Amino acid sequence: MISIKNLYLSFTKEFDALHDINLEVEDGEKIALVGQTDSGKTMLLRVIARLEKIKSGEVYIKNINLNKINFKQDIQVAFVPKSFVFLNKKTVKENLEYVLKIRNFDSATINVKVLNAMKNYGVESIQNLKIKDLSEYQKTLVEIARASLRKVELYLIDDICDNLVASECNNVLSKLADLIQDNQQSTFVFAFSEEEFAKRLGLKVVKLKDGMIEEPEQN
Repeated sequence: MISIKNLYLSFTKEFDALHDINLEVEDGEKIALVGQTDSGKTMLLRVIARLEKIKSGEVYIKNINLNKINFKQDIQVAFVPKSFVFLNKKTVKENLEYVLKIRNFDSATINVKVLNAMKNYGVESIQNLKIKDLSEYQKTLVEIARASLRKVELYLIDDICDNLVASECNNVLSKLADLIQDNQQSTFVFAFSEEEFAKRLGLKVVKLKDGMIEEPEQN
């Protein structure tokens, strides 16, 4: 699914945000990039989502060079950033509907999919609230519900438990487990600051530090 070879990403001449990254992610694999702030985990997700221009190296998705890939025709991708992007003056329901409307789903299908997503991901009671009036926790649940609306081949989800209290994070992890369960054939790449979160979701852990992948400890 994803093949990364000798990847470097730099914002200054003196510092590599990502340094010699080599990573293989198989079709249907579920992994977590784990590291603290400035470890490179978010930057690596953003590279895969083609939101950052790399300095050197190669990135392939489904054997297609990232520079040539078409995310509408070649592969369906859902990118869930830590800083959510919504139509802030629209309601929760309107935001969910918009995802399907722009992809030309018919109104009956939109209604069924949105109602199911709101129920499954715990946002039915806030469906008529505007996004701008939601808490960070509520926005997180809406974002997971939004990601669930389409069947995609690759999910990229960036540390969305960050800044949530423990009880909120527990529920978010539960909803992410549901998303994984409902999309067993899809490939998932998460970023987490806490390795515990990855283990609770049964993910393969890839540790990053200072822009580099850490070698596993030898027993």
